[in-house]
Amino acid sequence: MEEKISIHEKGTGEIVYAYINEYKNKHYLHIREYYLDKEKVEQPSKKGVSLPIEKLDALIEALQKIKSQVTPA
Repeated sequence: MEEKISIHEKGTGEIVYAYINEYKNKHYLHIREYYLDKEKVEQPSKKGVSLPIEKLDALIEALQKIKSQVTPA
């Protein structure tokens, strides 16, 4: 279930991913920045957020409100 979806590639080589994983029988949505280590292997950084999957609808609603504020009608 941990298919990472690329959201944004930074010019410095970091990539922001969104994905869902399970921890202690609970599902979480992660939006997290990854970087390449010395061996050129992607590693998760501490830069990001994890939300219980139950908050997904609230996040989508908030993003839609933000989008309507910046998108011309």
